[in-house]
Amino acid sequence: MVSSVKKIFEMFTEAFASAPSKGDSVSALLETVKDEIREIRANMDQVNDDDVLDMYIYRLKAAEAQYRHLLKMAKESGKQKKIG
Repeated sequence: MVSSVKKIFEMFTEAFASAPSKGDSVSALLETVKDEIREIRANMDQVNDDDVLDMYIYRLKAAEAQYRHLLKMAKESGKQKKIG
């Protein structure tokens, strides 16, 4: 159980460590996260172990949250460009 929790914590740390910096292109990060979501879903189809499946579910939720956050950033950035 501790091992599973540790893996999940590392997964979330990894997912949010790639948060965009000022120089990064939000659209490029969106594409990266979309690719990650596709990869996670493909891997989930091949899993037979419940603990590993749980890990992929958490990874998917984290990637989806990151994607939603990046979409919000892109929308805000677009609004600021129109105003400025």
